[in-house]
Amino acid sequence: MGKREPMVRDTKQRILDAALEVFGEKGFRGASVDEIATSAGVTKGAVYYYFEDKDDLARDLQHLLWEELATSALAVHDPDQSATTNLLVCFEAFLRTVQAMPGARPFLREAWFTPALDAAGRADHEGSLGLVRGLIETGIADGELAPLDPETLTRVLAGAFMEATVHVLGSGTVDEALAVVGRLVGSLARAEPVGT
Repeated sequence: MGKREPMVRDTKQRILDAALEVFGEKGFRGASVDEIATSAGVTKGAVYYYFEDKDDLARDLQHLLWEELATSALAVHDPDQSATTNLLVCFEAFLRTVQAMPGARPFLREAWFTPALDAAGRADHEGSLGLVRGLIETGIADGELAPLDPETLTRVLAGAFMEATVHVLGSGTVDEALAVVGRLVGSLARAEPVGT
């Protein structure tokens, strides 16, 4: 089986690439497995070999796209920088990557509002909360951020980040979203330095 693995990966990747293209053109709801198979240059049976159905294919594609976005944010994280700087820099990298994926934006936006896909997207969202929570806990411990409940602050801030992401998925514009998020994160700064 090891000798076949590169071909298997190539076929599965061709199907995922074709699905992204077809979903981008026709939307998730308007796309069919037949169209995806034709675009990938494979049989419909090949699609069903790798995926149970169109929803399964879309969930896998959605997960890979969110993983790419999370990787872009993690790549710019600098433990030598402040928590607020890291929150903003990581989120900017995330949004700039969203902006650079014009073919993926319509699909990810539609997936956000499609019940069959939303649960998988929310699971990926939950997985990304660890970085945000860690930055917030560090910021509070260092006296950089106001002493608020870290779990509540993580959830509220992540919600704002996700709404900003939905905005960018629809508009493709990042700067306005970053300005708002920057103001929001800046408002969390501790009013007085620790020890005064």
